[in-house]
Amino acid sequence: MNNYKNILNHINIMTSEEKWKRIIENDIDSDGKFFYAVKTTKIFCRPSCKSKTPLRVNVTFFDTKNQAIAAGYRPCKRCRPDLLQFNPSEDLVYKTKNLIDIYFNNSYDLEREIQDLGINRNHLNKLFLSYYGKTITQYLRFVRVEKAKLMLLEGSKIIESAFECGFGSVSSFYSSFKKETGYAPKLFIKIMKNNK
Repeated sequence: MNNYKNILNHINIMTSEEKWKRIIENDIDSDGKFFYAVKTTKIFCRPSCKSKTPLRVNVTFFDTKNQAIAAGYRPCKRCRPDLLQFNPSEDLVYKTKNLIDIYFNNSYDLEREIQDLGINRNHLNKLFLSYYGKTITQYLRFVRVEKAKLMLLEGSKIIESAFECGFGSVSSFYSSFKKETGYAPKLFIKIMKNNK
């Protein structure tokens, strides 16, 4: 039996049991080598799909996405097996950036939306840093300060700008503003007015 498995591995053919094991492990290295479909939902996925693991009895395997489609299965909306390339990490950091851009001034809603992405916060932070060169907190501070700069230049008061942009206190606003611009808000306004 072991010789048979070694031969199969050598010629890159996986048994159903091996494919099932790769699905349970969400093995990204198996993506493109086979697809699996769930009979009860009529959906097919990549082996790395993070959706809930189906019952083994409901799973069937296909070598190509076209075989799965021809058999009447539709592609999973989570792992997108119909796309030539799919990078879930890139998708997650892009979604996170969009959430920050939308909810920058509401910490509660922002935190809830990020939690709904269903990924460990530390892991997400590392991914975000690798794509954008800033942590989630650093990018959030950057967005808030950029919005505050616009408000200040349009004539808003410092305290109004601070709270409208999501800062919890005037002192945290001053600290963040100086980190991002190198200036205190009043000095920033003065410099910008003198440069007009």
